[in-house]
Amino acid sequence: MNKNLLNPNMKQKIMNNKDSMSFKTLFRQRDPEASFILFIVPIILTIWVYYGKQADFGQLFRGFHGRWNQDFYSTIYEYLTAFLLMFWVPYFIIKMIFKKNLQEFGFQIGDLKYGLRFVLIALPFLVWSAYVGSSGSAIQAEYPLAKSTIGHPSLFLAIELFYLIYYIGWEFFFRGFMLFGLEKKYGAFTAILIQTIPSAIVHIGKPASESFAAILAGLVFGYLAIRTRSIFYSFILHAAVGIGTDIFVTLRLT
Repeated sequence: MNKNLLNPNMKQKIMNNKDSMSFKTLFRQRDPEASFILFIVPIILTIWVYYGKQADFGQLFRGFHGRWNQDFYSTIYEYLTAFLLMFWVPYFIIKMIFKKNLQEFGFQIGDLKYGLRFVLIALPFLVWSAYVGSSGSAIQAEYPLAKSTIGHPSLFLAIELFYLIYYIGWEFFFRGFMLFGLEKKYGAFTAILIQTIPSAIVHIGKPASESFAAILAGLVFGYLAIRTRSIFYSFILHAAVGIGTDIFVTLRLT
């Protein structure tokens, strides 16, 4: 279209749009805290996916290669790298860069009455879901991650304790650092949606039922965290599903 045919108002809108798309203007419009969170989250998750998983353990620690319980150590490695990246990195960002308290990011008891009521209602359903899901061949092939713990109660108990640590990091990262860190800029509803995206994407490669459930979990756990101002209750529910799945699969395969 010939620009000469545009009326003055349309010309002004085009000029305004061009100006609004300039890097300098976009940079001025940023929210420093929210922008930093959105920048660092994909970096942290990419590092974990490529260097912090079970498959990477054998390349880094070749001395464990060939052991009958190598997967026991590689699972601990995966859980601990997740905790390091998802808890300690955000922890230092909050304390050293944002200079804020962890309570502002959901690391507190929050609304105890509502949280416990929600947990008591949801927990039986989630445990039942874990039991039903444990009968599927895809879930049994995936869990427990350390297959060598099956038939070895002490090893199984140890790995589940590390699993708890993993869930602390996971919930603090998504339902704490991301959710509460983005809430002020984008509002609670949009912040819930934003943190659901990477938490679901990281599940790609897991059984399909788990990947789709991760989308629903991101929304529900996000709401629960916002409502209670705490990650504590979503941690209980999430850990119950994961550990429950390990227990039920182990019992079925023993």
